[in-house]
Amino acid sequence: MILISLFLEFFKIGLVGFGGGYAIITLLQKELISLGWITAEEFANIAAISQMTPGPIAVNAATYIGYRIGGFWGSAMATLGVSMPSFILVILVAHFIFKFKESRFVDYSMKGIRPVTVALIASAAIFFAYESFVDLALPMYINPGAFAIFVLSVLASALFKVDTILIILLSGVLGLIIL
Repeated sequence: MILISLFLEFFKIGLVGFGGGYAIITLLQKELISLGWITAEEFANIAAISQMTPGPIAVNAATYIGYRIGGFWGSAMATLGVSMPSFILVILVAHFIFKFKESRFVDYSMKGIRPVTVALIASAAIFFAYESFVDLALPMYINPGAFAIFVLSVLASALFKVDTILIILLSGVLGLIIL
C-alpha cells in the first residue's frame, strides 16, 4: 500500500509542478511534511542535497524519500510518479504544439502561469531562509555564522563570478568550521 501512496503523492506533485525544481520545492515541502514522511529540518537537508547532486531536484528528492520510506521499490515508485506527468504532458504538447502555437488562449495561459512560478520559487526561498538562518532552539535568533556564509556566497557569485561548485564546497567547509 505504501508503494501506491508514494506513486500517487509524487504523481500529484509532478502533475502541478510548473516551473521546474525550484517551483516544485514548495509543493514537496507541504505535501511530505503534512503526510508525516519527513520533518521541516529533514526536508531542508534533502532539498540541499538534491540541488547539489546531478539531475532534477524533484527526481532526486523523490528517489531519496521513496527509498527512505519504501526501500528500493519505494524509490522506484516515487521517481516514476514524479516523472510520469512530465512525460505525458510533453507527449501531448508535442502532438498539439504546431496546431495551437498561434493561439491567444495558449499565450494568455502561459502568461498566467509565470507569476505562479515566481511565487512558488519565492516561497521556497523564504522557507530556506528561515530554515538556514533561524536557530530552532531560539526561534527569533538569527544564526550569524549561517548569515555570514549566505552573504559571502552571494558576494562570491554576484560580484566575483566564482564557480557555483566551488561556492558549495567552500560553504560546506565554512559550515563545518563555524557552525
